[in-house]
Amino acid sequence: MFIMSKLTKQDKIHIFEEWTLEDKRGTYLNKKYGVNIANINYLVSLIKMHGLSILDKSYAHYSKEFKEQAIKRVL
Repeated sequence: MFIMSKLTKQDKIHIFEEWTLEDKRGTYLNKKYGVNIANINYLVSLIKMHGLSILDKSYAHYSKEFKEQAIKRVL
C-alpha cells in the first residue's frame, strides 16, 4: 500500500476527478492507485473543503542543525 505522499499532485487530482466526475469509489481507486480507502476519502474531503490549492502546500523542511538542537534541548 502506498501512502498519500507517494502520489504525485497529478495522481491526487486524478483521484479527485475520478471520484467526483466519474463516480468511481474507494475499492476501484484503491486497486488502481494502491492507496487505502480511508486515505482516499480524506483526500477527497480535503479537496472539497479547501480546493485543489491544498495540494500546493509544501511540507516543512528542517535542517540537520535544527534537528540536532531540538534533540539536545530534550536530552
